[in-house]
Amino acid sequence: MDNHLFEKNLTSLKNHLSKSVDLTSKLSEKITTISSNSGRPTVQYEGNLLHSKYDPNKEGIDFAKNIKPGSRIFLYGFGLGYHLEPLLEKIGPDGFLLVAELNPDILTAAMKLKNQTQLFNHNRFKLIFGVDEFEVSKTISKEMQRLFESGSDRLEILFHAPSFKCLPKNFPALKNALEILLLERRFPAIFRDLEQANYSINEENIKASPGITSLKNTHIGKPALMVSAGPSLDTVLPYLNHLQRNLILTCVDTAFPALFKNGINPEYVFSLDPQIDSAHYFADYKKGSTKLIYTPTTNHNVLKIFPGEYYVVYKEGKTFLNHEEQSKTKGITQAGGSVACLGVDALIQFGCDPIFLIGQDCALTGKRYYSKHTQFNQKLLSMVSGSSQLDKLHKDKFYEKKSVQVLNTCGTAGITDQVMYSYLRNLEEIANQHKKTRIYNLCSQGAAIEGVNSLSSISELKRWFL
Repeated sequence: MDNHLFEKNLTSLKNHLSKSVDLTSKLSEKITTISSNSGRPTVQYEGNLLHSKYDPNKEGIDFAKNIKPGSRIFLYGFGLGYHLEPLLEKIGPDGFLLVAELNPDILTAAMKLKNQTQLFNHNRFKLIFGVDEFEVSKTISKEMQRLFESGSDRLEILFHAPSFKCLPKNFPALKNALEILLLERRFPAIFRDLEQANYSINEENIKASPGITSLKNTHIGKPALMVSAGPSLDTVLPYLNHLQRNLILTCVDTAFPALFKNGINPEYVFSLDPQIDSAHYFADYKKGSTKLIYTPTTNHNVLKIFPGEYYVVYKEGKTFLNHEEQSKTKGITQAGGSVACLGVDALIQFGCDPIFLIGQDCALTGKRYYSKHTQFNQKLLSMVSGSSQLDKLHKDKFYEKKSVQVLNTCGTAGITDQVMYSYLRNLEEIANQHKKTRIYNLCSQGAAIEGVNSLSSISELKRWFL
């Protein structure tokens, strides 16, 4: 009977595959079959339970409960399929479900233990399976692009966590890419309530604020500096007072205190973090000519204490109910989750060219996670008595997150963490979409940024102004 069900499922599945599969009908020794309390089968894969021991059907319905009609879903994890039919019911006739499952043992168990033919009758479903990492990655990228083009506001990224734990080891790069996708999806979920609260408190300021569109092309053809808080800021900081006479000087909020305490007055500062920490960067700034560019979900205390002009910009795909028109009027950024990306995108909208990045290391360099002039470093410094202990604290903070291998600006192997790697990729996307704007990374020994040229010394920058 099991073999008959396996063949029947496999035949039905063929119309939904990106590429034909070669599965054996024999269950792997890594699979342990369990009968749930509801009588439905579930399995463990090397000790990882894929579905509930009590009622896998109900668990599948719960998995899909927050999905909206018309959603375009990318899901990693077929499992035994209990969550797939509820997802298809929720998305309705206008939605689409793209599933990736790269563990052949789990897919075999799904074909052998559960009747999937009703699921495979839907024409709004597609499965990605394969054994070659490059081919699978290319297929996922191509299919995701199709989902995105059909409506980015309806795109949902989902992970069936038990299945994701069982991703085969022969997909290391893809696993890292999917983990970063999971990370990017998790941050908005973690901060959703905080962002909504900030938005509600900021609402009157948002309405009253001019948008970033009012600054479009105001600095056309002018060179600009975008200062971040990475370790390479230490090299350039002594020269900034002199350099700012020749270009538009801007910075991220984390670098702002280091600049104004050294008598350097950026023309713009950028802020987007919904957490209270971001307000601390402005606590000692009492007056000046710096203008603030902020997103609607920026911590509301920033707007309370900032003494100068400010401009609002909406993040792409991050509008609130009944505010779509306002976001178009005020302006939109491709920044993602990184304030540095917001800064670069804003300078491109201002018409600046070229753009020079400072403190944009995207990696642990020179035994530092951040510049020694940042509040982050000062906090760590207060906890230790020597520089070697401080270096260790920087490394410990860095290694709290999972590391990713990258190529450094000098062409050697280096490491970054998944959060900074996500920001690095966002910077690369912005550079790729605006190839006519020249972007340079100054004095960085950190991660190389594709589409951004490296300048190794201040003297190279000075040549622009001779």
